[in-house]
Amino acid sequence: MDRTHQATAVEAVIKEYIAGTVERDVERLQAIFHPNAVMSGYLGPNKLIGTPAPFFAHLQANEHGPGYRSKITHIQVTGRTASATLLEENLYGMSFVNEFHLLDDDGRWTIVSKLFHHD
Repeated sequence: MDRTHQATAVEAVIKEYIAGTVERDVERLQAIFHPNAVMSGYLGPNKLIGTPAPFFAHLQANEHGPGYRSKITHIQVTGRTASATLLEENLYGMSFVNEFHLLDDDGRWTIVSKLFHHD
């Protein structure tokens, strides 16, 4: 296995997530999430566990405002699984640390879970 190539492919998925978020393009985001993906984390004191659907709906219904920034700080490929960390600032005036888990689904990397923490 060529881990460098696979890490580049995982990075491309996370960059697609960033672009979909910036453009508020739900179809683009849905294309990179597995249909059974889960999204969990804390939004302030509120624990959220479920699917990405509420995130997609909120993104589609609301402008996130200017000044959104993001940075990929970690990518690790272990066989046909991978993880990535993305920092986001000023998404609806909030900052997030996102931990993504991805699977190689017949040659295509897809996000199967997103764990987030709001600062």
